[in-house]
Amino acid sequence: MKEILIILALSLSFQGVIIATPENTATRDTVIVQAFTFRDPSPEGWNAPYRGKFMFPMGPLKWEKIVMVKTLKCDSATKGDQYPCGEWDYLTHTFVFKPKGDTVEAFQLGSFVTPYGKRLKMGGEQGWTWYYDVTDYAPLLRGLTEIESGNNQELLDLKFLFIPGTPPRDVISIENLYPFGTYNYGQLADDSVLKQIEVVLNPDAHGFLLRARISGHGHEGPRNCCEWDSKTHTYYIDDWDHYRWNVWKDCGFNPIYPQGGTWPFDRAGWCPGTKVDEYDFDLTGKYHGGDTLLIDYGIEPYRDNSERNGEFRMSHQLISYSPPNFSIDARIDDIIAPSDKDDYSRINPICSNPVIVIRNTGRLPLKSLIINYGIHDGQHSQFVWKGFLLFMETEEVLLPDPDWKGMTEGCTFQVTIDKPNNMQDKYPANNIMTSIIRMPQLLPESFILHIETNDLGRARDNTCQITDVNGRVLFERFYFEDSTTYNDRIFLEEGCYEFRLSDSQEDGMVRHWWNYYDNPDLVGKNGRIEIWSTEGDTLQRFPADFGQELLFRFRTGNWPR
Repeated sequence: MKEILIILALSLSFQGVIIATPENTATRDTVIVQAFTFRDPSPEGWNAPYRGKFMFPMGPLKWEKIVMVKTLKCDSATKGDQYPCGEWDYLTHTFVFKPKGDTVEAFQLGSFVTPYGKRLKMGGEQGWTWYYDVTDYAPLLRGLTEIESGNNQELLDLKFLFIPGTPPRDVISIENLYPFGTYNYGQLADDSVLKQIEVVLNPDAHGFLLRARISGHGHEGPRNCCEWDSKTHTYYIDDWDHYRWNVWKDCGFNPIYPQGGTWPFDRAGWCPGTKVDEYDFDLTGKYHGGDTLLIDYGIEPYRDNSERNGEFRMSHQLISYSPPNFSIDARIDDIIAPSDKDDYSRINPICSNPVIVIRNTGRLPLKSLIINYGIHDGQHSQFVWKGFLLFMETEEVLLPDPDWKGMTEGCTFQVTIDKPNNMQDKYPANNIMTSIIRMPQLLPESFILHIETNDLGRARDNTCQITDVNGRVLFERFYFEDSTTYNDRIFLEEGCYEFRLSDSQEDGMVRHWWNYYDNPDLVGKNGRIEIWSTEGDTLQRFPADFGQELLFRFRTGNWPR
C-alpha cells in the first residue's frame, strides 16, 4: 500500500486521481488512474478529441495486467452535433504522447469507431463500456503522460486499471515501425509510402511481436473502396511474405443495436460502435535479439477503377519482450457468459452452458487444465479441459451446464482453474475470475409468438426456433411468406429456453431506408416481432433492425429450483 500512497500524493496536482480497489481477490489492490470523466466539458471544434496530462504509476511495482476502460454516454451537453450521441460514425483513437528529441511521438493504444447515434440510447445513464488490454504499453504508461481519446460526439470516461503482479513476460520496449497515419490505397499499393525499413531487434529482448491496427475508409470505385472492400495485407521480412491477412469485420451481431445507420453491414476492419481489429504476429523463435531485419508492409494491387483513391488508417508497432516468467502457468482470461459486460450483451443472459476464455501464460505447451465453476455461494461443477496451447495462445471453452440453483439477478459467478498439465501452477494469482449474472426474463408457460414479416422477397431470409437448455427444438419455422402475420401459440413446461430469429442477409426485418432516394421501390416496410400473453398483452417487443440474429433467453415457472 505504501507505493499506492506515494502515487496518490504525486497525482493530486494533476487531473488523474489514483485510488486502490479490489480486483477479483482481496489480497491485491488495483491502482486506478482516472483520466477523462463525464464531468469534463466537451471539447470545442468539430470532431475534437479529449486531451490532457495525467500522472501514471512510477517506482518498482510490476503489473500483471493493465486494462484501459472506455465508457461513452449520450448527452445533450456534447458539442459534436445536435444529437445526444453523434449522428454519424467517426473513427477515433486513443494516443499516448512521449518526447522524442525536440518533438513528441504518438503511440496508438487503440482505435474505435463511434456508433450511429441518431435515436441511440447506448446504455442510458451508465453509458456503454469497452475494455482494452494495454499491458504491452506498460513502458509508455509511466509518470506524467499526455493522453488523447474520443471526440465530442459523446461524453467520455476513460480510466486505466493497473493490476499488481507478474505478467506472463515483461515488456522491454515498444516502437512504431511506421508513423501512425492515413494512407492512400494507391500509394500503399505502389509502395511509394510505408517502404521497406531496416530494423535491429532489441538485443536485450527474447521475444518479438508485430502489431497492425488497420481500418479501411472511403467510397471509391464500384466496390466502395476501402470501407466496403476486403483487401489482403502483408508483412514481408527479408523479402519473404511471412504474414498475410485480410482486413474485414463481421458487423451483423454488433452488441450496440439498433443504430440509426447501416450498422449491420460488414466493413474493412471495423463496425460502427466497435473497436478496430488488431492483428498480432509473433516473431519469437524465428528471430533473435540483435538480428537485423528488412521489414516491409504491402497490400494487394488496386484495380483501375478509381478505387486507388480509397484510404487506410493504420498503426504498425514492434513490441519486444523478456523470456516467459513462468514455465507452467495458465490464466482465466475472460468470462463471456454469464456476464453483464456490454460487449457480451447479445449472448447474455444465459441459462445453460457458460463460456470462458483460457490462455497459456507459461513457456511450456498447455495440454490439460481443471476448471471449477458455478454460482459463488452454490454448488460448483468441475470440467477437465484437454487441448494444446502454445505460449500466449487462447481458447474459448464451452463448459457443461452447471447447477444454477440459487441463481438471482446480480449474483456472482466464479471460475477457478488449477493443475495445468496436472502440475502445480507457478502463478496462481491469475487463476480466479468472477462475473455478474443477469437473470433471463420470466415469461408465462403459455404465450403467443407474434411475427409480422416484411416484404419485397425478404421474408424468406428469416428462420426462427425455440430450444430448451439441452438444445432440443420445441418450435421452429424455416419459411416465412412476405407481408404475413404469424401468431403461434407456444406451450412450455417450467424451465429455461432460447428464442433465436436469424436473417441470412444480416439486415434484420427492417425497411431498406437507404434506398429512399435512388431506389424508392426497394425500401419496403418493417417487420414486427413480439411476444404476447394469451390475452394479447405485449410481454416483449424486439427491434426489427436486429442485423444477423435475435437471441433471447427466458425462463418459465420457478426455474431454477
